[in-house]
Amino acid sequence: MATSYYLKRYPTAISGTIFTFMGFLPVWICLGTGESLKDSILFYLTSLVSFPGVIMAGMSLSFLMIGLALLWCTGRVIRCRLNDHGIHYVPLAPLPDRPALFGDILRVLFGTTLRPRLALIPYEDIADIQVRGDRRKGFNLYVQRKSSGLPERLHTLTTLSEPQLRDIQQRVRARL
Repeated sequence: MATSYYLKRYPTAISGTIFTFMGFLPVWICLGTGESLKDSILFYLTSLVSFPGVIMAGMSLSFLMIGLALLWCTGRVIRCRLNDHGIHYVPLAPLPDRPALFGDILRVLFGTTLRPRLALIPYEDIADIQVRGDRRKGFNLYVQRKSSGLPERLHTLTTLSEPQLRDIQQRVRARL
């Protein structure tokens, strides 16, 4: 019986919309000068011949690709999964067996990679789990392992709401 917890939809959708708008910004600027849509797109394409035009096109295409990727991932960025083995969560640092070629860039843009590898904390290694914080600063999930003894904050779960964190806490405590 696996339960998954995902990143909220609206921040990802808002970011994707802003990046997509920024990707189309040169076309919108050309439209603002009174040109038709066809003329503004042709002006934009002909401006790619010069050096500043290539830089502008590269930036706008980058923004457009980032925006569309964010809109495509809306509601599908996983943060945590509970199953019979333990807590699977997205670690903040890359896993040792995975090369971090573009991982850092994707983690900055999306908060995680598009298909993250989840780290596992088995139920047998959990001594205690707590939700700490307040409404002003936000809530955090702390897991105390039997092996280390110190509470470990699961950083990537701060994007989850308080009821979701309390639900994780109750489900894990029921398994202990």
